[in-house]
Amino acid sequence: MRMRSLHETALHRLFRIKGEIYQEPDLKACLKKLKLQETDLVITSNSQMKKIEETNALGKAVLLNMDAYGTKEPKEEWVDEILKEANAYPYERIIAIGGGAVIDVSKLCVFGDGRTVQELYNDKEKLRKTRELIAMPTTCGTGSEITNVSVVEFPSLHSKLGLQMDALFPDKAILIEELLLSLPYKTFALTSIDALAHAIEALLSPKANPYTDMYAKSAILGILENLQEVKGTQKLPQALQKSLICANMAGIAFSIAGCATMHALSFPLGTNCQLAHGEAVYAVFAQTLRYYEKKHIPLCKLENVLKSLPEGPSSILGLQELLSEIYPCPDFKALGIHEGICDTWAVSVYEKQQRLLVNSPCVLSSGDLAAIYKSCI
Repeated sequence: MRMRSLHETALHRLFRIKGEIYQEPDLKACLKKLKLQETDLVITSNSQMKKIEETNALGKAVLLNMDAYGTKEPKEEWVDEILKEANAYPYERIIAIGGGAVIDVSKLCVFGDGRTVQELYNDKEKLRKTRELIAMPTTCGTGSEITNVSVVEFPSLHSKLGLQMDALFPDKAILIEELLLSLPYKTFALTSIDALAHAIEALLSPKANPYTDMYAKSAILGILENLQEVKGTQKLPQALQKSLICANMAGIAFSIAGCATMHALSFPLGTNCQLAHGEAVYAVFAQTLRYYEKKHIPLCKLENVLKSLPEGPSSILGLQELLSEIYPCPDFKALGIHEGICDTWAVSVYEKQQRLLVNSPCVLSSGDLAAIYKSCI
């Protein structure tokens, strides 16, 4: 009798990690160990260019500065230009050294088949990964180095959309504390809040399980410990490697349990108000949790984690107060956001971001989403 493979069964999978996680003392040592060749494409941004060049460890690898094509969040038009460059040579490895935007764009370069961004999104079932992807995060927030999602802004749709598939998992994630040493405080604060949102949304997700809870809880505790340390100082914490690892743990948690309402609501803010991703998430962070409380959604898992902190916030209100001391929350009124805009955005999010909304701890209508937006005004 023929045995059925796992692909033919309807097993309920609790946990998996695609790819390996490494830790290196510094960038130079890491690049030397990778033994870069002309078949390697290194994608980075302005902030890392000099640092990479000074290692003298590039060898014959090609270095591509993403900021020469576009800045801030990835947009369809200029990501297409990068894809043209990446597809013009038979590279064998794509090495991403940067924040979430750099890593997200690099993920789309693993196919090398000449498709545009739009075609990649439309031809998901036909895509075949042909290149190894190595990711080295330079912020402590996105978790993109361990997830299978790439997010691109489509101006024609006035929205960001995520492509999610196993081929986008980096093969190796390398955590290097040195890459965070020159991080501006604002970037540290906002990417830390983004990582905190990843962990909280994974913890509250209906897809959560004991494995994702373990990673999410550890991430929340570590992130809050570092934020508590820097409160009122405008300085980076002593243990930056902990911030990297906690962001990575949050990425592992949400790669299985998913991100949810905060991230879905953040996309129109990023597109229309030119907010960085972490800042857009922060803008709706507190009011999303407050709305859950108003609807009597059980948040005991999060509350118990907060109560376990020896110092710091012991409640959701205390968490909101701590974050406001770390960095000012974006002001909806100052951004020119009024109730009419909130209604429009809510409909758009409801129609385009079900990939994320299904991970919310309760079913939300477009009216619920509009109410959260309006509570931020």
